[in-house]
Amino acid sequence: MANKTRWIKSRIRSVNETKKITRAMYLISASKMKRARDRLDSTRPYFEKINEFMKDLIVHGMRTNHILFEGSYKEGKKRTCVIVISGDKGLCGGYNANVLKSMLNLYEKISKDSEVLFFPIGIVGKNFLSRHGYKVEDNFNYQTQSVSVKVAKGIAQNVVKKYYRGDIHELYIIYTKLISAIKQDVIVKKLLPLDPNEFVSGEVKTDEVIKYEPSPTDVLDVVIYEYLKGIIFGAMMDSYVSELAARMTAMDNATKSADEMIQKLILKLNRERQAMITQEISEIISGAAALK
Repeated sequence: MANKTRWIKSRIRSVNETKKITRAMYLISASKMKRARDRLDSTRPYFEKINEFMKDLIVHGMRTNHILFEGSYKEGKKRTCVIVISGDKGLCGGYNANVLKSMLNLYEKISKDSEVLFFPIGIVGKNFLSRHGYKVEDNFNYQTQSVSVKVAKGIAQNVVKKYYRGDIHELYIIYTKLISAIKQDVIVKKLLPLDPNEFVSGEVKTDEVIKYEPSPTDVLDVVIYEYLKGIIFGAMMDSYVSELAARMTAMDNATKSADEMIQKLILKLNRERQAMITQEISEIISGAAALK
């Protein structure tokens, strides 16, 4: 029985140490999340303006028979590129599992008539793809936590050039959008070819004074890089904030579970102590009775 009480005490110390770690990770994630969210909010207006500019460009005479709208696929095997944004670490609940599940669903849908090439952002997603034999772009090493406009610009230039050359015919992006601290939704969005209805849906006001020189097509060839850069950067920031929020929630739940476990172990330890005391009293009484 003494060995059992020693085991319970050792278990309580172990859970306490784990609780300190989960509490520290919760505080770190909360601090990082606030800074990342402030950064996302400060940069969002610029990229929203780019989106409005794309809408205005299409409304004012952009021909939809452009390669960015009608697609670059002509014949042969279609090639599809998928940008997957996962986390760099675990211990964030179902965050990475949800991203990988959406990725596999998309792969199952498009791989029947297309060759799929993945552009993974995040260590977890890249390791999963490499481990299971999926085709991954060579020398594509980006971490979610190193998100920057420069990185997004490089990725946008890379995929657009491949699209113009005909190396890829479709482009998708999979990322996680932050809804609240306890809710994150995985988004699967098709980036190329562009869908005109996405920009001109609803009531659209036009200004005939606006003219684009030398032509809307030439302007689009330049703006497409900024447009995709904005989407990719926003997706990376949203995913990074979502990962931190998911980790914060997971670590908070783990800390609460540790508290509950410690309370149960303390109760169990008290019962064992009481049983030992009762046994010792019984032995004393029995010994005294035997001496009479």
